Amino acid sequence: MHQLDWKVLNSEYLLQNEWIAVRADTCEMGNGRLIDPYYIMESGDYVNIVPVTAAGEIVMVRIYRHGVGCTLAETPGGLIDEGESPLEAARRELLEETGCDCAEIKLIGSGSPDPARMSCKAYYFLATGCVETAVPTWDHTEEMELLKLPLADVKRMLFAGEIVDSVQQSALFYALHALGEL
Repeated sequence: MHQLDWKVLNSEYLLQNEWIAVRADTCEMGNGRLIDPYYIMESGDYVNIVPVTAAGEIVMVRIYRHGVGCTLAETPGGLIDEGESPLEAARRELLEETGCDCAEIKLIGSGSPDPARMSCKAYYFLATGCVETAVPTWDHTEEMELLKLPLADVKRMLFAGEIVDSVQQSALFYALHALGEL
């Protein structure tokens, strides 16, 4: 079988801050060809949670996303803090973004959002028996509106292309499968 893995000959960081790092790599392909530069965005791993209430509603947030220039409906989620497990991050993000706690939370999938250009991994969780127990505590860069939507509405939005973020889509498809809705 042909060797396809690349060797990184050099890396240089072009930008580094608390949210993202951009590096330019000099790479040698398996066939010996050089690629210089090859840009990689580094970001921390993160979680997405699909919260379901006892009434079967999905708790989502509406939030402006500047990259696409519009307000989107999303599942809650965020970066995993250093020293934190994905499960701990999922519980924390659920509480911070929605003010909800849950009876049960479980990992239902994971993936690499853009493995050609990004180094991060996303973990998808299903949280059931969600109830509001606190006021959301958003970061200074967040402004959201909470939504409680019937499962049928979320499915319609998903299949109609109204939920555009592919990570959100993946989390919802895994959740729908786990709930026996696919």
